[in-house]
Amino acid sequence: DDNLERRNELVRVLGINLDWRMHECSDGQRKKVRIMLKLLRPFKLCVIDEFAADLDIFSRKRFFDYLTDECAKRGASVVYATHIFDQADVWATHIMFMQFDKALSPVHELATYAPYQEILARTGAQRAYCPMYVLVLEELERQYRANSDFFTEDNQCLTDVIMASQANEQEANHY
Repeated sequence: DDNLERRNELVRVLGINLDWRMHECSDGQRKKVRIMLKLLRPFKLCVIDEFAADLDIFSRKRFFDYLTDECAKRGASVVYATHIFDQADVWATHIMFMQFDKALSPVHELATYAPYQEILARTGAQRAYCPMYVLVLEELERQYRANSDFFTEDNQCLTDVIMASQANEQEANHY
């Protein structure tokens, strides 16, 4: 009863039918119900590790809009670990990176983070349609260059190098 209004808002945001029976629900529907249950109580800090990735595109957009409103209304914060970047450019205010040694980088405010602002300023063929994705990709490439021999002198594509390396490993494992 304490959080009935909040529950009703989460039901709307996530597209939950209160008549669902969990044993008859799809994985996606069960995921929505689990998210709702976890967010029934107001929070000051919410740590999310990929659980929004399974939501359909409409539910994910409404969910991120909901979290944005929650943060603004309650002074709350959300830490969201992800490799899926849709909505991230609209929603995120800060970013930090997992380093190769599994340490976290400093927290960067996107509005003033020079590498992100440079990506946003790109035009023409260099324009980034998903700036957050480009930012993360370029950070990963920087880390690979600094910490491994995955890049060749001619700056061969990271993906090509990794795929070739994995193919060689698989060949070696055949015997």
